[in-house]
Amino acid sequence: MQSEREAMSSRNAFANICRNRRLTPSLISIFAIAVMATVSIDWKSTAAAQDDLAPGVQANWAGIQGHYRPGQWTAIRLKTAQGESTFSDAIPVERLSDLVIETLDGDGAVVTYEQPNLSENSPFALVIPGSEAAPIVIRAGDQVLAKTRLPEKGVPANGDAMIPLGMPWVMVFGDTLTIDTIGVNELLNREASVAVTRIEDPAAVPNHALALDGIDLMVINAAGIPILKELSPSQRTALAHWVRNGGQVLLTLGEKAEALLDSADWLAGLLPESVATATTTRMDPSGLETFTSSQTRLPEFEGLQLPKTFGRNGIGEMLISGRTSRRVSQPFAVRYVSGFGNITVLAADLESPEFADWPQRMDLVTLLIGDSLRHADEDNVSESIRLSGFADLAGQTRATLDRFDLKRPFSFAVLAVIIGVLIALVGPLDYLLMRKFNQSSWIGWLTFPTVSVALSIGLWMAAQPRKSVDAKSTDTSAASHSAADDALLRTNSIEFVDIDAQSGFGRLFRWSFIYSHPSNRIRIATRTTAESKAVADKFHHQVLAPFGTPSLAMGGIQIESSGKSCGVLLKQADPASPLSSQIGGMRLSPRSSKSIALQTQFSTDMPEQTLKRRRGSELLNGELVNTLPVDLLDGMLIYQNWVYLLPTRLPAGSRIDEVDSLRQKNFRWQLSRQRALESASEGESWDVTMVDQPRRLAEMLMFHDAVGGPRYTVLRNEVLGHLDFSSLLTADRCILIGRCKTPWSELVVTTESSDSDDTSEATESLATPEQSNSYVRLVLPVEEVRR
Repeated sequence: MQSEREAMSSRNAFANICRNRRLTPSLISIFAIAVMATVSIDWKSTAAAQDDLAPGVQANWAGIQGHYRPGQWTAIRLKTAQGESTFSDAIPVERLSDLVIETLDGDGAVVTYEQPNLSENSPFALVIPGSEAAPIVIRAGDQVLAKTRLPEKGVPANGDAMIPLGMPWVMVFGDTLTIDTIGVNELLNREASVAVTRIEDPAAVPNHALALDGIDLMVINAAGIPILKELSPSQRTALAHWVRNGGQVLLTLGEKAEALLDSADWLAGLLPESVATATTTRMDPSGLETFTSSQTRLPEFEGLQLPKTFGRNGIGEMLISGRTSRRVSQPFAVRYVSGFGNITVLAADLESPEFADWPQRMDLVTLLIGDSLRHADEDNVSESIRLSGFADLAGQTRATLDRFDLKRPFSFAVLAVIIGVLIALVGPLDYLLMRKFNQSSWIGWLTFPTVSVALSIGLWMAAQPRKSVDAKSTDTSAASHSAADDALLRTNSIEFVDIDAQSGFGRLFRWSFIYSHPSNRIRIATRTTAESKAVADKFHHQVLAPFGTPSLAMGGIQIESSGKSCGVLLKQADPASPLSSQIGGMRLSPRSSKSIALQTQFSTDMPEQTLKRRRGSELLNGELVNTLPVDLLDGMLIYQNWVYLLPTRLPAGSRIDEVDSLRQKNFRWQLSRQRALESASEGESWDVTMVDQPRRLAEMLMFHDAVGGPRYTVLRNEVLGHLDFSSLLTADRCILIGRCKTPWSELVVTTESSDSDDTSEATESLATPEQSNSYVRLVLPVEEVRR
């Protein structure tokens, strides 16, 4: 009612002003446009409020037991463990395979997720919500079967809630170890700063690794054995892929270690064989007491006898050392690297009564897992928000990629001057000139459209594409990209290919921006390149979807969009085949761009190669072979805090006889561009406004924590944190990294007719790349040898 009264008052004011004959028609037109915009905005807000419909649905249907993170793949639970529909009786179970789920992406545009080959044994669908309380519409053809919204931001301990960026998300199998009480203050009415999802129903665990991407830490202990036993093979595979893709696990193995590893065979497969086959023994608690500076005595406890060797067959980093009850030295806590993730194993049952009453239990957990439970602090990035408008490295990456030479840039100051000139010409100047020459006010009906049309023609001519960009291409390239040139499609991308030679696990992440100068409707698919085929034995998934978040992390502002932005078609013939997707019907407005991301996981069988280091030394020696099928440009071999600079070009299959003959530098100095002076050192500070150095930005994305994290860049790295390999700079790993001349993935863009859904006249082409940066990282094991 209040909005209707405001609209009525605006119309009355407009009518009163029109009665004033002193105003020219140009001023009347300007005021009419302003009133219409006010009424339109108010109508949209009213329509949005009426659209917030929430039919009765069962609990825990979204994400993982009602918890989800915007901008990440989220599981939508369609069936319960009993095979019933989650959405009451609105959706028959037999129609689940025909559903299309509709939601909003990070730009506020509508995206449909179609999954026609959804397995009958799979109760989940996959979507990417772009914001808090994003709408969920489930359709079967033109029929709307259910319409609701995802949960809003709240307290995860109290039920369904959105988990924002910056808040750690912990998934627990078993006892929470009071992690869910971190940050709680009853006097200040402060809720927990860590979101904890304790799995109470095995059917709530997603059956695909994509739906687990938002989790920061997984805690597993003996109290979760009943849940772990009930997990299906697809759920176990999803958890294993999540760990190898960079997940962190805290695993407590005490008296029930054998039963726990038997119930979680997928977890035992990620650990060294010597750990999975170890036995338990009595432990002296003095090692834990010393580690936590505890003044409270612990009784002796039963713990897994972790192997003492940390060589090739027992890779790991010892965190806590102690003794058994027989006074024999014994590791208490060891961190093992698995793929790109790590598993911290503690030889004790922290959920047991003796540890539950120990005051330093939470201190022990915090010291073991470090930054995983630390909430992001806005004060550390306030300067970057003031200077650039974003708080995350993803925002700077977005600003770098979303720049195209084809588009003529105009600063905000130029646009402000143009708007000011237009208002002055059709307003005060028009009125004053007619008063000066005693002209009639009706002449304003001529001067207003004349000025508007002239200014529109000028802006249209200024917005024409830069022809010099098209002139750069040769005749051969122009012939190969003729369709893309006709459509004026351009793309910028950055790509990271990561391969772990020891576990045979690989992944690819490509972030691309597609720009269209005229209005276009396109379909996007991926094509496997020769480099990927030469390395990958089996693909687990190859998924293409819109990418981004409207939060301050990327400096984005959610814009309400009418119509469908695009449709994501997810394909999986059977549970054993890889999940793939393509984007269809993506509408690009004139002079606009769209952000998309390609995520790929695969298995590989790289030739075995182990580097050597002498005992007591931090330097590598021996030979290095480039086993990758591509030449490495500007390559580096990184080991802990040392970097070995490779030749400018290291061809595929080439060999370096002695690694220690390469030039060596301090790795952190290399990242910060620090150099030694006569009596001090000088480094290069990070510029958050830098958008023209993608290679420097790629280095920071890959090793942000190694250079100091927000203390150096004044930016967080949460959106693209999975690209950070700082945690792999251990004593038993080294990383071979280099830039590739051509990407390992290829986007196939098909332009469609914008008038209808008929794609018979679609033209297949490759969007002309203006900026393409591809990096490959090969993680190699390091073995310690005697002199």
